[in-house]
Amino acid sequence: MKTLGLLLLAVLLAGCLRMPGPGQAVTYHVLTDPGPVVKSPQRHAGTLLVREMDAPALYQVPSPVFSREAGTRAHYQFARWSEPPAKRLTWLLRQRLEAAGVFEVVSPLGGGVRGDYQLNTRLVDFYHDAASPPGVVLLVLEAELLRRTDARLLERRMFVAQQPVTSHDAPGATEAMGRAANRVIDELTLWLAQVVSAQGR
Repeated sequence: MKTLGLLLLAVLLAGCLRMPGPGQAVTYHVLTDPGPVVKSPQRHAGTLLVREMDAPALYQVPSPVFSREAGTRAHYQFARWSEPPAKRLTWLLRQRLEAAGVFEVVSPLGGGVRGDYQLNTRLVDFYHDAASPPGVVLLVLEAELLRRTDARLLERRMFVAQQPVTSHDAPGATEAMGRAANRVIDELTLWLAQVVSAQGR
């Protein structure tokens, strides 16, 4: 029993050592979409339902991820996202699609709206590759567009963005992550417009 108590104390002390000290306050970062909205040349009839983005357990934690060697990932200790990245990316994507005017209506799946198309996305990887300082951010996202009227998969595509990091730290990484997200959202918006246009030919 005494040994168990000492063990628990050691674990608690180890946890305390990882807590922010003076000058190490936890900083919250907001993943933003700073890019200008590119309007779709054609608004497509119908409603697009956007499903909440899937993500591995690693990215369900609201902390930016980095890697110092191949095959490894870790969370920044004193940096946090304002919300988990997949949830935030879903919201940013929906906002961009609404502003771009690709579809008449863009709505979250499960919101009680009947849709003509459904967009499914998965966050495959989103991290700061810090092996060679200052490093680069890598964002890999998979998307598929379904037509709900006949449950047909229209197209599936993998989007990949790499952005150089300006400083070898969490602020530099999160800033580059925002730029990578902006690139992927741009490409995905354009891709959707092209796929739906092809269906009408």
